[in-house]
Amino acid sequence: MISLNSLVATAMRVGLTFGIAGAFYLQPYRPMMFVGKSMEPTYRNNSIMLTEPVQQNTLKHGDVVVINMDSGPIVKRIAFVPGDKIIQVYTDGHWVDLVYVQPTSKAHLVHLQWREYVVPKRMVYVLGDNQEVSYDSKEFGCVSTSRISRMLVDQRPFDTFCQAKRPRIKSDYRFKS
Repeated sequence: MISLNSLVATAMRVGLTFGIAGAFYLQPYRPMMFVGKSMEPTYRNNSIMLTEPVQQNTLKHGDVVVINMDSGPIVKRIAFVPGDKIIQVYTDGHWVDLVYVQPTSKAHLVHLQWREYVVPKRMVYVLGDNQEVSYDSKEFGCVSTSRISRMLVDQRPFDTFCQAKRPRIKSDYRFKS
């Protein structure tokens, strides 16, 4: 026969367990493990970072966000927000984004077919910090802000942790010849 004290002690343990689990679930922070090298050297492969919910209307350049893709969540940095312009060059039958160019003059583009692409409303253009291996907007295009659910609590700026600084692209787009 089970004693009343044993039953009460078991009920208290179960209640305490559910209370702690509920408190953890209700708090806004969630751990996220980086798998892959697309955000190195800023964030290392297999490192764990905390994320928090994000409101789409607060997204800005440089934010590191979690994007819910069809294949699963990915972590990238927002490079361009709605209204920003990206130069695209037509080559081999499709448009290629020129997101890392040194500004100087458009004269270099005279013999190329090019266009300015404007990031649409409620969309962002995301890039990984490690451009050699990153699968990002250069491959899949702009991402709807509705796919962005979380952002990293630890928002390290890209150029603080890297030797090579990424050039900022201005809306007037001038290219080095």
